[in-house]
Amino acid sequence: MTVTEPTTTTDTELAKATKWAEDYRTRLAKAANDRLNELASQNGSATANDTFRPEIGEPTVDGTYVAFDIAATSPLQFTGLPPYQPSKVIAAGEPAFLVAFLWVNPATGPGFVVPPSVQLGGRGWRVTLDLANITTMTATKLVETGTFGPVADAAPGFAIFSLPTPNPGLDPDLYEANLTFDITDPAQPYAAFATNFFDVDADPGFLFVPPGSSPQWRNDAPNRYLVYNK
Repeated sequence: MTVTEPTTTTDTELAKATKWAEDYRTRLAKAANDRLNELASQNGSATANDTFRPEIGEPTVDGTYVAFDIAATSPLQFTGLPPYQPSKVIAAGEPAFLVAFLWVNPATGPGFVVPPSVQLGGRGWRVTLDLANITTMTATKLVETGTFGPVADAAPGFAIFSLPTPNPGLDPDLYEANLTFDITDPAQPYAAFATNFFDVDADPGFLFVPPGSSPQWRNDAPNRYLVYNK
């Protein structure tokens, strides 16, 4: 475990990161609620205003059921003007952030008589960001904690991490970011790790030769970034 020098982060930059996370959470919440409405309608469980409400004891999903999950972003930087690029190649000492999105399913499913959102009401949670410096083979651990309300909010929550960007010296340092999500109360069998992350950077492809890619969700790919001495 290494101890790194803190990166100077201004309130303005943190406010921009928070605003970005709130805006993207709204998009995720709409997509999730639309899907839950669709599933609820198939099972006759939608309310009159077509807003999904879980019915305790009634399965409302088929196939693979996810009760508790976490996803992440690639690093975000908010220096200069939008679109704030690049974000995965960071000069030493520059502020950079990583956002973790947290989700608790409000619907019952296989093996669930009570929705996870009800089970986890009032429970404490812990999100851990493990940063592996692949270049030096060292690690840094960052932690955010919180407590769910009386019923865990079905809209995704989020935690914002300020990434350390210490001067690597002559050679750049390559980092890999991994996230875990756990309930801190005893006897709660809920834990998850991020297998999806939203890559905020567009990639034109090597020498502009396809295939390039636009900002997109990536699955089971390493969430990596570079810190260099500017």
